[in-house]
Amino acid sequence: MTRFRTYGVVVFLALLATGRLGAQAPGDLKKTMQERDQAVDKADSVVWDRLTADEFTLVDETGTFMTKAQRLAQLKTQKPSAATPHEREQVTGQGDVYVRRFLSGGQWVLDVWVRKPAGWRVTAVQVTNAKK
Repeated sequence: MTRFRTYGVVVFLALLATGRLGAQAPGDLKKTMQERDQAVDKADSVVWDRLTADEFTLVDETGTFMTKAQRLAQLKTQKPSAATPHEREQVTGQGDVYVRRFLSGGQWVLDVWVRKPAGWRVTAVQVTNAKK
């Protein structure tokens, strides 16, 4: 990552942490988030692949790091599951980058969305077990 991009990410995260980025998520982003969430629940690898950026990375609740190819291979072996409701969901951002946080099934999920020429794509997901 270039020094400029690194600085931009640091500034974005700092503004996010201070609450200075609070623009409401665009409607097309909300729709895309919902479509991708349904693809995960249904183990729909075709839709998941389409809505996931090529540079996607995941760190799951065990600390395992996965690339898009690794997560896609895992998704293809999964069975559909019941949708788990999102609690305490927050979407913050501005322009072409938004971050969503929510609690689901005892886990905190944070995902980063970027508007690309083809539309909104998730670029990173971090899952952490919630304290009880």
